[in-house]
Order: sequence, then structure tokens, then C-alpha cells
Amino acid sequence: MYPQDFKSLCNDILKEGRQRLAMSMGIVSHIHDDRYKIVAISSLTGVFVAGEDFPLKDTHCRDVYEQQKTIALTQIDDIPGLQLHPLYDSLALEAYISSPIIVDNNVWGTVNFSCMQVREKPFSDSDIAFVENAASSIANELISFSKPIIINC
Repeated sequence: MYPQDFKSLCNDILKEGRQRLAMSMGIVSHIHDDRYKIVAISSLTGVFVAGEDFPLKDTHCRDVYEQQKTIALTQIDDIPGLQLHPLYDSLALEAYISSPIIVDNNVWGTVNFSCMQVREKPFSDSDIAFVENAASSIANELISFSKPIIINC
């Protein structure tokens, strides 16, 4: 469904992001009709695989999708109400950073990084900028391969 260049870009971003942010998992998701589908994943946990999909309401990315902005959390357990999130019981993520991938003024999906351990220091401005730039790069690639190719004869 996606060109190899797009998959390679996503995998490179996820690998670099996991290392840079010291997170155990990175995901590029596509959100459509209240469904969250994993397009690409880089993970030490092996919990999820590309192609899996879930109800959006059961993901942390629902807030990124609804608010259309980056969210960065260093200790989810300390935030009232988030321990009640449907995902927290099955996968107790503690650190999480995610940015929306915006295409044609709509949220196409997210790029997100997470870890099951508390992050000792807050995400820096450069960490947030990295994730937001990654989302922009993915959006630009999506736009470039979805444009029709015009061949002059």
C-alpha cells in the first residue's frame, strides 16, 4: 500500500527517534474512521506489529488526534485519570511523546514514542522539535507520493 521510500523514511525516523529519546517503542500510525492502524513500528518490546489496528479511543494517540497538537508526558502514572486509560491496564506506558501527522489540514495519523519506564527528565524543546519535524517529514512524503504524476507526451 505504501511505497518503499515511505516505509524506509518511517523506519529511519523511528530508529533515530528511539535512540535520541531513549524510548523502547516508536510508531507511525494512520487514523481513519476512529481506527488506529500501525503503519510502521520500531520496538524492543515486540508487543505490536505493523498492520495491527485498534479503536482510536483505546490509544494514547486519541488525544493527539483530537487536540491536533504534540503531547509529551514523562510519567503517566502521576497524571490523574490516565491510569484509567484502557491501554494502561494492558500496557502500562509511563513516558510518551507524540505529534500529529497533518495532511491537507487533517490529522492523517501520528508519530509517537513511548516507554514503560518513567522518564527522569522532561522532554526538551529539541526533543519536541524532533518529533514535530518527523511528523512534517512523513506528511511531506505522503503528499509527494499521493500527487498524480503528469507525463508530457
